Amino acid sequence: MLKIGIVGSDNSHAIAYSKLINVMKVTADKCRVVGLWGQEDARTQEVAAEGQIETIVDQPEDLVDLVDVAIVVDRHGGLHMEHALPFIEKGMPVYVDKPFAVSLADCRTMLAASEKSGSLLLSGSPLRYAPATTGARAAIENIGDIKIAHFAGPCDFDSQYGGAFFYATHVVEVATRLLDDTVESLRAIRHGKNVAVQLIWKKGTLASFSYLGEAQRHYHVSLFGTEGMVEQEIMPGYSNYIEVLKALLFMIETGVRPVSEELLLHPVAVVEAIVQSLANDGALINLSDVLDA
Repeated sequence: MLKIGIVGSDNSHAIAYSKLINVMKVTADKCRVVGLWGQEDARTQEVAAEGQIETIVDQPEDLVDLVDVAIVVDRHGGLHMEHALPFIEKGMPVYVDKPFAVSLADCRTMLAASEKSGSLLLSGSPLRYAPATTGARAAIENIGDIKIAHFAGPCDFDSQYGGAFFYATHVVEVATRLLDDTVESLRAIRHGKNVAVQLIWKKGTLASFSYLGEAQRHYHVSLFGTEGMVEQEIMPGYSNYIEVLKALLFMIETGVRPVSEELLLHPVAVVEAIVQSLANDGALINLSDVLDA
């Protein structure tokens, strides 16, 4: 049985993953969450109780010799590199919750460490793996070439947890999976707390992101192809976390990371480009310039 350690009790995902594994036993006897670290004692105690986690440690690195796998879920992505590196350098499998980090430099530091140690490193939004996203991906086969696409989701660009990075990557990852492509260029505008982004993808699709700062929370997709359209609402929930756990266990069992290095960097680069565009009055930003900076 794999022993899992969770870093970051402030995130609701810490409760979700520990309850799914320890209480609901969705992974059967393949693994168990045995250790937890969190920033605030009361919250950490709450997560440990709900998730039936036996051990709380004083520092994230205290988990390194107690576990076989690490799940890093701090709400602030600026903590992800610091908290993931001890486990990566140990050579163990690590899943880093979205965002992978809030800078490409941090992302590349983790990837370089994993290459050196042989650690299997995975990151991503649970919405990327959501059954609804998978269903929409299957339906795309019937609508021809996608010419226009729209994606919507909540995001507070002023969040204390890394600004746009805290939630904006959810939409980016759903779009990337459904379009099976990466962004070439984009421009963004902001009105109040809402942000609209226009993106040109490398295969030629014109897409828009609507980030809902002052509207009801929804994740929604509309895809328009040469032969039809697909529309789908993507709901958060435990089913999405289950799919992440399946992807993590698949990676551990096969030794194959299901997401390329390019696709690990892409969501962070897109959000960085959005932030740059907003800071420059909606200027067009080429993603290659962001990645090469």
